[in-house]
Amino acid sequence: MTGRFRGSVGLACVLAMLGLAACDQVHQTNDQPRLIAPDAVFTKMIQHSHRLNEADAQAWVSDVLSSLDTVGMVRTNESACAVMAVIEQESGYKVDPAVPGLSKLLANKIKKMEENIAVRLALGMRLDQPMANGKTFREGIALVKTERDMANWYAEFTASKFTGPILSQFGKGVDDVVGTVGSMQVSIDYARRVAAQLGQSSLNMRETLYTRKGGVLFGTAHLFYYPTHYEQMLYRFADYNAGHYASRNAGFQAMVAKLAAKPLAADGDLINHRAEGDPNKSTSQTEAALQQLFAKKMPNISAQTIAQDLALEKSLDFEQSTTYRTVVQLYQQKYGAPIAQQIPKISLKSEKITRNLTTEWYANSVNRRYQQCLATVQKST
Repeated sequence: MTGRFRGSVGLACVLAMLGLAACDQVHQTNDQPRLIAPDAVFTKMIQHSHRLNEADAQAWVSDVLSSLDTVGMVRTNESACAVMAVIEQESGYKVDPAVPGLSKLLANKIKKMEENIAVRLALGMRLDQPMANGKTFREGIALVKTERDMANWYAEFTASKFTGPILSQFGKGVDDVVGTVGSMQVSIDYARRVAAQLGQSSLNMRETLYTRKGGVLFGTAHLFYYPTHYEQMLYRFADYNAGHYASRNAGFQAMVAKLAAKPLAADGDLINHRAEGDPNKSTSQTEAALQQLFAKKMPNISAQTIAQDLALEKSLDFEQSTTYRTVVQLYQQKYGAPIAQQIPKISLKSEKITRNLTTEWYANSVNRRYQQCLATVQKST
């Protein structure tokens, strides 16, 4: 991961996330204080709020704290509460949470696949064959309640020497059906990419994320395993939903839009991406606005430089780029203080989402849980 923490991150980095200092790569020494409530305080909090027995609550707390250690984040009330707030938001402390309407979602996916004639023939025969539990695959759809149920159904369904190869040709592997899983809803692709950096195996990652320890570890990494200069934890919560540095990028887009007098979607994506997430070569709205702006204000900055700089959108290094620093300079000259970050304006779209939700709603919801956690542990110590 570009710009990741190296070694342990000390108290200064935590203060940075609270708006009290600049966060960079800071190493923690053994004699630095760990400003955190006793484990029992966190255990009691989640035990009572989620009706867990004491042993289960202790196990969740233990995994949260050990995950902070693994990603090099100092243990504080703030860092622990941030992870716990995301767990509560995403799953309510359930390793494999039930998803309302998931069986219907699977049925709709099958129906969509059947639009292809070759796939339809293979699926039609396979759906009426028996599963290991004696029910047909068609009957088994109604039994799907959790993401793991869905993944297991699909894995067995595609085990056929005919069905599996046909579906794989159309990109219909299990990862295409269920891509984010576990108690913190982590992307399987992300977990595989970051595993080696955390000293973890990337084999059987789906099963790892279905465990309490694995789900918490990789969720904690997604939340904290990249450096930022954010002033509030709120923006890490927004990034958790929208992607690393999305809040920084949205602030940048807001500055570009104002300088160029051109409406831009402040969604945190500085370049265009394909459906699978990879960048494509088309010119994004942000890139086009920058080209027009610099043509008038900074003609010495080429379109190639702009493109190269925007490719750093998922890195802290973008803030040192010619494009970023020039926009900040122009904005300061005309309007004053730059917009270092803002919550991306994104409407959340997913087959698992049945309401009209946004990244702003998500970030504020997690932040509310975070503040409640802080208030509870501080009151108890």
